Amino acid sequence: MSEHFKTIGDITVYVSLVLGLIYTVSFIRNNKAYRLFTIYLLLISIIQIAALYVGRGGLQKSNLYFSHYYYISQFVLLSLFYFELLKMRWIKFALIPVLLFIAYQFIADPEIYFRYNPLAMTITQTIIVFYSILYLYKTLQGKSEFVIVNVGILVYLISSTLIFASGNLVLDLDIPQETRFTLINVNRILTLIFQLLILIEWIKNYRPQFRRS
Repeated sequence: MSEHFKTIGDITVYVSLVLGLIYTVSFIRNNKAYRLFTIYLLLISIIQIAALYVGRGGLQKSNLYFSHYYYISQFVLLSLFYFELLKMRWIKFALIPVLLFIAYQFIADPEIYFRYNPLAMTITQTIIVFYSILYLYKTLQGKSEFVIVNVGILVYLISSTLIFASGNLVLDLDIPQETRFTLINVNRILTLIFQLLILIEWIKNYRPQFRRS
């Protein structure tokens, strides 16, 4: 059973790249929010593929440091994405203190680069969840774009934060191995569901429409 979940995890890595490529089809003809989300998909997929190669591919080494690139890229690009959707200027300014705090962490403890950083992940993902809730409220007031993606972000990041970013739970050797694997596998399933919602969003609202002659 564990091998099946590991396969699902690998599938989500390659699906993330496929989604990024699919979204590039309508990259030019859509607005800045769409383009930022497309860049997010592509960058995250590159990070995940690189981490997979280092961890279980040709190098067989620790890939934990890729988590820093993941949550920082996610925070910056999704913050800019929600800035375009919500048009609240303070969202851009909120980037500065958070990024400065993360930079301070690396300066104060350079070894953190090679460790999991639950505090930074908690802060960045919680802020994105807050933006998602604000946008969900806005969508209830009228027609908006990226409604399906927003729901996916909200559900996925809340779950991911509870599973990972609240602490080194899945890396804690004091908890049963079965519990750790269960949490990781739940996150894999949630990732796949999130990706499915991203695909549905594109098919429903952004797929190029070809007219029959």
